[in-house]
Amino acid sequence: MRHLALLCVLLVPSSTLLAADQTEAQAALRAKIMEETKLIAVMGIEGSSADFKDDGDPNTLQVVFLDRRKDGPSRVSPDGEVVFLYKPSEELQSELIGKAFDARVARAMAGN
Repeated sequence: MRHLALLCVLLVPSSTLLAADQTEAQAALRAKIMEETKLIAVMGIEGSSADFKDDGDPNTLQVVFLDRRKDGPSRVSPDGEVVFLYKPSEELQSELIGKAFDARVARAMAGN
């Protein structure tokens, strides 16, 4: 039992270091993705936001400003390629753009 406790004590610091390395790697990847990504503002879309098709370029983040309440709430597309904004506060706008980059980092970490 004493050996098990010693093993746990030895493993905890290495797992902490591994988590710190992963966090640093994610932060570095996020910074790289943010530097390489071009933000494109899109206004006055035709049709509904549900029908909006992104530009297909993984190096752009399209920020679509919605004119009509019926186009839905402010949100991020599941793939992080488009942020839809309907009269957002600055805080919400920043939060949603952050979520878009979170999705991009997750995708890059998964190798997609």
